[in-house]
Amino acid sequence: MKLIQSILFIAFTLAILLTSCADDKANEVTMPHNIISVKKGILMKETYENGVQRIIENSRENGSYQATEFAWIDLDSLKNYIKLLDKVSELNNTKITGIRIYYSQYPSKKEYKYSEGEEEQLLPGRETLFFAPTIKMNSTKLSQAYPLLENVPFSIQHDGTNTLVGKLNVIEELTYKSNRKIKRFTSTNTGASLDDNNNETSLLLNELAMFPPPKND
Repeated sequence: MKLIQSILFIAFTLAILLTSCADDKANEVTMPHNIISVKKGILMKETYENGVQRIIENSRENGSYQATEFAWIDLDSLKNYIKLLDKVSELNNTKITGIRIYYSQYPSKKEYKYSEGEEEQLLPGRETLFFAPTIKMNSTKLSQAYPLLENVPFSIQHDGTNTLVGKLNVIEELTYKSNRKIKRFTSTNTGASLDDNNNETSLLLNELAMFPPPKND
């Protein structure tokens, strides 16, 4: 009887230990392979300051312009965005392969008529970033040489039943320049509406906090 009790105790203890190890492994966090050193980050920032940033500042407002130093997004918003992309992937049974981060600039007041609310944010002319989730496209001659180009930004063409479900259309205007087919909007379309069609869902993320603070052009 004592032998049976000992065996049961040992088995119970092992079960607890194995469960604990499994939980620890599930919660284990590994460092991403693309983490860079602090020194490399500082060097890259200084290289930008002495190169592209200086060119931007010297070419605008007679040299008095302060170029955007960085953009910021709060962690909860970023987590919620990832959850949204996971949901879109699940509902459409399509893998979202990643996120493109586009260098961009808000149009000037000459190119776009800002609403009163937008005007209060003092965004015209300010350089910024926006995120665009990607799906895999078929290989082309160019993408065979540069596989990164096979991951393309998309929007959802829906039928009104569920705005997150539908045909995933490549946003051709955001593809690589040699493949680009401008058809909906260009900077020469002065006064054109920037609203999407009612049956198109955008997953582009912007509205980031930027420093130095934006100012009128």
